[in-house]
Amino acid sequence: MTSPSAAPARGFVPLYTLAYCGLFVAFMPFVSILLQVKVSAIDPANRVTLLGWAVLGGAVVASVANIAAGWLSDLHWRRSQSRRLPIAVGLVLLALAFVAIHRAGDRNALLIAIALWQVALNLMFAPMVAVMADEVPDAAKGRVSGLLGISHPIGMLSAAAVTAPMFPTEGARFAANVALAAVMIGPFLLFARERGAGNQTRPAQAAPMAVVRGDLVRAWVARLAMQVAGNGLTAYAFFHFADRWRGTGDPAGPVAQAMAVVTAVVVVATIVAGRWSDRLGGRKPFLGGATLLVIAGLIGMAVSPGFVGAVIGYGVAQTGLSVFLALHSALAMQMLPSPETRGRDLAVLNLTNTLPACVPPLLAALVPAGAGLGAVFVALALVAALGGGTALAIRSER
Repeated sequence: MTSPSAAPARGFVPLYTLAYCGLFVAFMPFVSILLQVKVSAIDPANRVTLLGWAVLGGAVVASVANIAAGWLSDLHWRRSQSRRLPIAVGLVLLALAFVAIHRAGDRNALLIAIALWQVALNLMFAPMVAVMADEVPDAAKGRVSGLLGISHPIGMLSAAAVTAPMFPTEGARFAANVALAAVMIGPFLLFARERGAGNQTRPAQAAPMAVVRGDLVRAWVARLAMQVAGNGLTAYAFFHFADRWRGTGDPAGPVAQAMAVVTAVVVVATIVAGRWSDRLGGRKPFLGGATLLVIAGLIGMAVSPGFVGAVIGYGVAQTGLSVFLALHSALAMQMLPSPETRGRDLAVLNLTNTLPACVPPLLAALVPAGAGLGAVFVALALVAALGGGTALAIRSER
């Protein structure tokens, strides 16, 4: 059990949540809008190809950089019982990377600058994720994981903020992006106090190491499968909605409104699920329920002939995905075998966030022309079922 003295210092969770949201602010405006604008400015005739190389190269660099950053943060933690220094260095490098991206005038310069940007971003991300495993007791990990669910919508809102009319130029937008991220991450670096080894908690009965290692593999496979389902859903949801739109005019507006409502529901559901999983003392029942929601939502999207039914299915699936990923993170952190390698281990788990980016093109290649996307969503439901079943096979949850 977790002792009260092991709880984070007062104010730590708000500072950490703000900083974690700041990480999403650091990358979401860029990947969703600013990168596409930059690519179009450099090579408008080959923008699709250049964007593809930028995304693929970035994913490769991110995968390696995240593991390296996690390992480096472990080394620093062993010496200082803190991970804030790597995060601060990453923030400085992020600003330099944005300068390099802004000055890039050709394809090669842009790709190199994006690689630097990925290194900087992951130098922040890997230790920031490990901080939660270090500092938040197991009995509160569900609540905090659920709370972190607000990071994605805040990242999306920040994309609108940094492209507001008051930032009319590329340079102004990049500067605004860096400044907003720094304002959110800075208070954590300046005022948060980590307790390091003084905040370590242990399960009442530790599972054998062989069981823990097997369960970490199961956790990795489960998250990978569910991320594949989520990536496929995100990639093709708009096309699916547009196919079922029967109203007048462009469907983009109604789809955006529907997604905004869904996002609000998802955030609330994830926070509530995280709190209840802490109170009930188990993650797996919630993972099982979330899996059923994902499967039901995806199949509902596949079979629904109308726009409203497709939106409802989308909302159910996204709610399940968000709850699953949040509580899966809490469970995975509880299973980590050693506090001295948390950064590295979580970085390996983070590969499940980058590898699924390759899935949407593969799905598209498997769907016959003119067949619609219903078959895609059924396939994604099967993948989600695999992920949920694998998560339920984890044996070392206390």
